[in-house]
Amino acid sequence: MNKILGKSFESLIIVRFRYMWLGDFALSCAEFMELVILSWYVLNETNSPMILGMYAALRFTGTLFSPFFGVIVDRLGRRNIYIFARISFVILSTIVMVLYVTESISVTYVLLISPFVGLSRSLDMIVRQSLIPAIVGSEMLRNSIALLRTSRDITQIVGPIMGGVLLESLGASISYLVIVCLYCLALGFVLMIRDIPNVSSDSKESLISNFKRGISYVLLHPFLVGILVIAFMVNLTGFPLNNGMMPVIAKDVMKTDAVGLGWMLGMYSTGALSGSLVMGYLSNNKWAGVLMIVGALFWHIGIFFMGFASSLFVAIPLLYFIGFFQSFAMVTMAMLLMSYTSKEMLGRILGLRQLSVYGLPLGLLFSGSIADNYDVSWALYLNGVIGFLILLIAAAVWPIIFQSNLSHKKDLTV
Repeated sequence: MNKILGKSFESLIIVRFRYMWLGDFALSCAEFMELVILSWYVLNETNSPMILGMYAALRFTGTLFSPFFGVIVDRLGRRNIYIFARISFVILSTIVMVLYVTESISVTYVLLISPFVGLSRSLDMIVRQSLIPAIVGSEMLRNSIALLRTSRDITQIVGPIMGGVLLESLGASISYLVIVCLYCLALGFVLMIRDIPNVSSDSKESLISNFKRGISYVLLHPFLVGILVIAFMVNLTGFPLNNGMMPVIAKDVMKTDAVGLGWMLGMYSTGALSGSLVMGYLSNNKWAGVLMIVGALFWHIGIFFMGFASSLFVAIPLLYFIGFFQSFAMVTMAMLLMSYTSKEMLGRILGLRQLSVYGLPLGLLFSGSIADNYDVSWALYLNGVIGFLILLIAAAVWPIIFQSNLSHKKDLTV
């Protein structure tokens, strides 16, 4: 057991990665507290799954600009961009806190601020992921990705529960003060990271030309095309459950409050944490492509059966199951992209990977519309079936993703 735990956490011996991990922990905890508080507010004010889906979708509109963020990351100082992204989280959360304190908060303000939160999240994620290979090296790459995923999974347990409990006991204003403090802590850990490797492109091309070069790079390599298509699909049909639909399930199906919603999201994330720890231990497993597809398929099977759950007794183990296999898919997907992309192109490819997250707002709008016009259970049935079938088709069209003998970065050059 000690050997397994030691191997799962081995990347934390690197000081710079340790600061990155702690900063990501604080950031993610604040994000999930914020998600519970604002989602519950929007749903209670409007009683509309469609508007809730719109709010959740707007939080991800920043992904539309992610390819250009990837180019910027490749060309400019990464530490400065990292700091800028964290500062923007502090500013935006402070604005919401002031709106609550002055009793000026409204659904309109929440919807207006959400896209800017999405821009900050997208920029932060791209620069963070582009730094990981340079900080930890190839041998600890999957372990470090799994640990960052673990950090996020832990905060998906702690954050929603904290958000629900603080909201019900102390109110939104105090809850947002805690959120602002956590964002400040996340900024502080980034400021502590020194000597950040700054692998950059010497290209004098415009942003558009660099973006086109990234597209050409992907199109030359079916392996990357397959990974990005699968990334889009799991965002379209998999992630709407925990990024927008859960409040509707909690209120309309489970008949619970914000605390119950926090526990539901927490159990989902407990499963994801377990999956991340397992993937951290399997850091040298050569069946990465197989694990990614199998994880994504079981993830969607769980979503389908979630449509039949009518009590927390049934929902809790299902949410654990779904979260567990979500981590199998996502940790492996990130590792594959970073392993088989040259350092000079990594920011651009991660930017395109972020663009695949645009499937999530589309999926949220689709799920919200189905829940509004029919029932949230039908949204779960359709997401499960559609996602499962398209994943099978993608695996058949791009069988190269199952190959474990690709020659890493040397084969993926322009």
